[in-house]
Amino acid sequence: MQQASNEQTSKKTIDFDRIRAAVGPVLASHGVVLVDVEWFTDQGTWTLRLTIEREGLQDSSDPAGGVSLDDCADVSRDASTALDAEDDVIPHHYSLEVSSPGLERRLKSLSDFRRFRSKLARVKLSRPAPDGQSLLRGELAEAPDDKIAVIVDGKRIEAPFADVVEARLVFELVTQPKKQKQSARAGKSKQSGNR
Repeated sequence: MQQASNEQTSKKTIDFDRIRAAVGPVLASHGVVLVDVEWFTDQGTWTLRLTIEREGLQDSSDPAGGVSLDDCADVSRDASTALDAEDDVIPHHYSLEVSSPGLERRLKSLSDFRRFRSKLARVKLSRPAPDGQSLLRGELAEAPDDKIAVIVDGKRIEAPFADVVEARLVFELVTQPKKQKQSARAGKSKQSGNR
């Protein structure tokens, strides 16, 4: 119980606005923008995760955000320096991670749902949609203000955005059918039969 209390206290001491202000110039100098800031503990180690994407992609349907591993490493190095210069932004030891949103990026706002319309997503709701489903997996569709819409098995399902607990894009690797190879024997017998 004490660990949960310490975790809540530590989360409250982190000022996300100050973190954004501290790393803002670094991000701008690298031509990237902040998509998300997360502060969490994993096996007793506090981690600050900055998720970035290439500037100007906010209207693009590229889920990966257009950043490379080198971009993440460069931003991590410079953001670490900027955060260290602000002594009291994060009051204790932590690890810094900088990443792209990835192909299965989180959808955190209505604008994300609009941006990735026609993409496959998984949406978890706090209460069931009108058809009784609480977990929707399907293609994102246009929806009226303050709602999301997902096409599940050909059926359009709408739910209030306020009911979204978690949402992510779903990446599916499209497999191509294997080409039939003619065996060496089949090719030789055809050649010998043509003589």
